[in-house]
Amino acid sequence: MHTRIRKAREDKGYTREKFAEKLDVSVSYLAELERGRTGISVKMLIKVCNLLGLSADYVLFGDERSSDSMRIDAISRINEKYLPLLDKVLTELLALNNED
Repeated sequence: MHTRIRKAREDKGYTREKFAEKLDVSVSYLAELERGRTGISVKMLIKVCNLLGLSADYVLFGDERSSDSMRIDAISRINEKYLPLLDKVLTELLALNNED
């Protein structure tokens, strides 16, 4: 679990300091977490997953997410005020797809 969190953090370009700041935890706690020396609460797991765009299944068990489920998760986190814009974009993309 800890190596998946560290790798995902690095892949997203977060330094340990910046990621700890976003999680509102100490750098030393994050270092201990990434080394597998401390556990993680459900609340912290949710924060980590949301910031890194990961599923809890992947973090805990290493199960990869499909690109479809990652898209659905990303869409579910879009602010409601932007959903009409998303609907327009999807409509336009579907229209372009039908032209092919």
